[in-house]
Amino acid sequence: MWERIRRELLIEYYWWKRHKGKKRRLDSPLGGVGILLISLGIFVLVIIGQIIMAFFRCFVPMVSGAQMAGAYWSVVFLAIKVSFFLLLLLGGLIIILFLKLTGKKR
Repeated sequence: MWERIRRELLIEYYWWKRHKGKKRRLDSPLGGVGILLISLGIFVLVIIGQIIMAFFRCFVPMVSGAQMAGAYWSVVFLAIKVSFFLLLLLGGLIIILFLKLTGKKR
């Protein structure tokens, strides 16, 4: 029984030793660029969503004082939803491209 446990631990240690150098560290230049690109992409998509909603606000008809708050908050929530869906779209595209480019050739 001890030999079996020892053998399994040696296999795990061998696998870990072999594959530990293949991971990208966050402090590497590639990791830093990745973090920068992701944060910049999120920022740009939020800005794009806000620009779309600015155009939408221009088309909101004149409303009275009591209805102004409802119209304003509906536009704000629509801007948040558009930004969120743009982020999901870009994230999905990045994942698909990553899987296509790093997929194993058969």
